[in-house]
Order: sequence, then structure tokens, then C-alpha cells
Amino acid sequence: MLKDTLRWDPAIDVLLSRLPARFISPNPAAGEDLESQIAELARDLDRDDAFVIFPEGGNFTAARRDRAIARLRRLGLEAMAQRAEEMIHVLAPRPGGVVAALDAAPGVDVLLVAHTGLDHLHSVADLWRELPMDKRIVMRWWRVPRAEIPEGREERIGWLFDWWERIDDWVEENRVR
Repeated sequence: MLKDTLRWDPAIDVLLSRLPARFISPNPAAGEDLESQIAELARDLDRDDAFVIFPEGGNFTAARRDRAIARLRRLGLEAMAQRAEEMIHVLAPRPGGVVAALDAAPGVDVLLVAHTGLDHLHSVADLWRELPMDKRIVMRWWRVPRAEIPEGREERIGWLFDWWERIDDWVEENRVR
């Protein structure tokens, strides 16, 4: 799953248009069901496949963080908004796509990735300006066996928020200064 803005890069567009990838818009057209599209793509995953999704929906900026928290409040999700306010380095996850993928692929584990060192890059243009890149990037990977992933929708949403809080703490401890 990739944001449709990545298609602006011709290399990404050409390469990923030849793989089972989907470019999605963060603002879907009326009646478009993104969770169903995500589930369709995840449905036949096996041990040789990878499914990549960015639950936060975009790169972190303070303005995006504020908008995400306000959105949660507009939707009446005060408990999630309060949890999101505690996260200072990551955007609150938007769990619908993750839940849809987990439902569609019941035998898969989850691999979570956190990184720091690219925090100042907010757009493809920023990335191109930094090339060649000589920055220090710190990454951490966690594998979560399927048996440790809860079954119910609400439980999975709580589980995802728990992980995002853990990732936020990790970024705080390891961020490149």
C-alpha cells in the first residue's frame, strides 16, 4: 500500500506498477472502500510474501500530529486522542487498514519497523535534496508472532496503539541529535 503521491517519482511508478502494489489516496473518492482494497491485497499472503502498510498514513510533522489528534476528537474517539497526545515523535496510527489486513491474512506474523535520523525529511523533494545521503539512521525491528496478536477489532486497535506508544518511546531514546 503506497500513497498515491509516490507515483510522482517515475522510477517508483514504473517499478511498483509491475508488482502487486496499490497506490491509494489519503482522501478517497466518495464510496471508495479502502479497507476492502487492503483486505483484497492481503488475502493470499504466504510465507514468501510481504505486505507493507504505514498505519500512520504519512510522515510525521507537528501540524499533521495536531490534525490527527483533532480528527480523532471530531470522530468522538477521545481515548485515542488522549493517547495520541502522549506520542510526540509519531502520528497516531489509523488502524482500519491494519485490522483489514490482519483479518484477511489470518496466518501471518507482523514486523514493525521504527527509525530515526530522517526526521527532517518531509517530502520526496526533501529526500532528493539530501542525496547523496550521509546521515546516520538508526532502525529497530520487532517481529510479533500471530499468536500474540489479539482477535477482536477493538483489541487489535488497542494493540496497535500500544505498539505505537512503544515505538514513540524508542524514537525518544534513540533519535539522532
